[in-house]
Amino acid sequence: MNKVLVFDIRADYAHFKKYFTTMSPLSFSIPPRTVIAGIIGAIVGIDKKENPEIFKSDNSLISLCIMNKIKKTKIASNNIKAVSLTELSRFKQHKPTNYEFIKDCKYRIIFSHKDDNLYEKLKGMLINHLSTYTLCLGISQCIANYDYIGEFEIKKIIANDNINIHSIIPIELTQEIDFLSSNEMQKSVLPNNMQNDREVTEYKEFLFDVKTQPITVKLKPNIEINQITIDNQELNFLGM
Repeated sequence: MNKVLVFDIRADYAHFKKYFTTMSPLSFSIPPRTVIAGIIGAIVGIDKKENPEIFKSDNSLISLCIMNKIKKTKIASNNIKAVSLTELSRFKQHKPTNYEFIKDCKYRIIFSHKDDNLYEKLKGMLINHLSTYTLCLGISQCIANYDYIGEFEIKKIIANDNINIHSIIPIELTQEIDFLSSNEMQKSVLPNNMQNDREVTEYKEFLFDVKTQPITVKLKPNIEINQITIDNQELNFLGM
């Protein structure tokens, strides 16, 4: 995988439900890899029953950068119970629920795949601003749109000292973290890989700056960093 496709996805609101919340759903600040795989699958038209294993870590490269400051808000939603079409207008039960949403969100997705046919199909869809299915960020109410940035050559580097990373960072790859390099640093444990039957097979802990700043870290020995150049600026990123 020597080339990557880069596009920005954006929405007024997003909700990536934390799996341990029920009554008042909270949201992750960033989309997990499983969500990003679903977005790419929606663009190219891959059935959701086949999508997860097509985008496993061993056959695809997915990286994420935060482009807008993370802002969260809570919105009351009146969930109704409807077992038939007639009950949509004359429902018998309802439950007011507070949902946590990310507001005015924008994320940069960096993607490559070992399957050249899938890669080229996605490239064609992005260039022509097409999508097979409607895109959303997390849940169906959060309709999303995207902007194609381009295709870029990857340069592989190994840094033995501190380096700025512009993407979210898998904590397992870090040796030292410069906490003064970030305005507001957070970490989160996210589902990272799943099987087609929706069983999560891997969770990972990621580090990121909610105000879009790069984080300075020293990585463990011999960890390769991916680098691309966009508008004459070097962008260092790690896969999820």
